[in-house]
Amino acid sequence: MTHVSATTFSAAPRRPAEQPPPPIRRLSLTGRVALAGLLTIVLATLLGPLLWPQDPLAQNIVARLAGPSLAHPLGTDQFGRDVLARLLLGGRWSLLGAGIVCLGTTMIGFTLGVLAAAGPRWLDRTISTITTTFQAVPGVLLALALTALLGASFVNLLVALILTNWTWYARMYRAQVAQALAAPYIEGARAVGVGPWRMLARHIGPHILGPALVVATINVGAVILNLSALSFIGLGLPPPTPEWGTMISEARTYFQRAPLLMLAPGLAIASTVLCVNLLGNACAIESMSSAR
Repeated sequence: MTHVSATTFSAAPRRPAEQPPPPIRRLSLTGRVALAGLLTIVLATLLGPLLWPQDPLAQNIVARLAGPSLAHPLGTDQFGRDVLARLLLGGRWSLLGAGIVCLGTTMIGFTLGVLAAAGPRWLDRTISTITTTFQAVPGVLLALALTALLGASFVNLLVALILTNWTWYARMYRAQVAQALAAPYIEGARAVGVGPWRMLARHIGPHILGPALVVATINVGAVILNLSALSFIGLGLPPPTPEWGTMISEARTYFQRAPLLMLAPGLAIASTVLCVNLLGNACAIESMSSAR
């Protein structure tokens, strides 16, 4: 019988550990398609003047309400302005406004959520009462009231949307931070003398980052819809600066004669919200599967 020494097995090459796929590869096919669509929309709005070098504010009364052509692929509006150029510029304002609102609501929600979870009991009750009070009033109605109080302007509209959308972030961050504070590794960090700020940055922050990104991604679609709806009734950017909601409002009178004038920004809003929601759902599914 052939003798096999123990060194034979020890010298055998080990299989390398299987590396997890990159984050984009972990998304479902629907999530990757949604991400590609959203990136295409964002790049089109950012590179609008390079992609279509028409002046979105230049008027040509002779060519007013013209149909699609090589010179104007989406036609012209009631003042003879190129609809495609205005659509690209309006998308820049809509996406920028949604990004500012999401950033502001995230900062307010994170601050109040952390204070409620890690602070004293009376502070938690106070923040919970304020959050419940804000959630008892419909967000759009509260935004209308705040805009009427502050004055109709695009900046005041963004401020109103921030003040009416932070509650969901505050509740989510409070729940995540409270769950992390009850974990055994937090007790171990406290035992070795880790300070609260270092604990928040190194131990609690990474724990809540994934769910926070999922909530922020899903909320972008709702913010775009609210921003467009309030701009539709005249609370957004003043003319002649285009914005998707304002473009739909201005095109109502001419819908039968030039339907593309209203359909183009409507389809842009619907496509953006669809891509954002599908991407948010894909991120949520991936987050839940990674947590198992």
